[in-house]
Amino acid sequence: MAVPTLAYSRPDFAAGAHHRVANSLALLASIVRMQASAFGKRPDMVSCDEVRTVLEELGNRVHTIARLHGRLAAGPPDGAVALGDYLRDVAAAVVSALSAAGQVRLRFACEKDCLVAPERALPLGLIVAELVTNAVKYAHPAGVAGEISVACGVADDQTVTIEVSDDGIGLPEGFDPMKNGNLGLQLVRCLASELAARISFAHDPLGTSFELKMPTETVV
Repeated sequence: MAVPTLAYSRPDFAAGAHHRVANSLALLASIVRMQASAFGKRPDMVSCDEVRTVLEELGNRVHTIARLHGRLAAGPPDGAVALGDYLRDVAAAVVSALSAAGQVRLRFACEKDCLVAPERALPLGLIVAELVTNAVKYAHPAGVAGEISVACGVADDQTVTIEVSDDGIGLPEGFDPMKNGNLGLQLVRCLASELAARISFAHDPLGTSFELKMPTETVV
């Protein structure tokens, strides 16, 4: 699976803005094609409920892209993105779209000085959106209320770290999130690779956690 390389020229603000939008739309188109390909390989019919869920998740991805461009439009030309505020918006939108009121509690621990370039913010936002989506859908299959935590910060070596965790039932026995999983996990792995970021998962019966570390050269 491949997604468009997220690289932007910066000769002037207008050209840079148009280039960012073009790259974002190309990425979105790639995700839609991935989903269409996954459906095409299935031997069974796709149910109405599955189509509705896929469209809701696609809407969340569009929202993730729109939130970023809204922030860029309101900020200085080619300015850095406050990652904590952006990820808070993304996670809250996913939870609002996919869960009933009060079903999921969100906790945030994001440093104010965690800044990234716009071309890095979008894949990070999409990664967090996919992980929060999976937590909402699978952490508590019995439907009990749960909690999802999102944290981000900058280490002493200027490495950006993002963590997403839940208090659910953990992963199925024998399931390897670094190899297996749905379109969302495939997208997480692919985008992390584009960012040259290291990712890891941990889980037990008390929940699942994800960690991403993005190297110094990709930080503003």
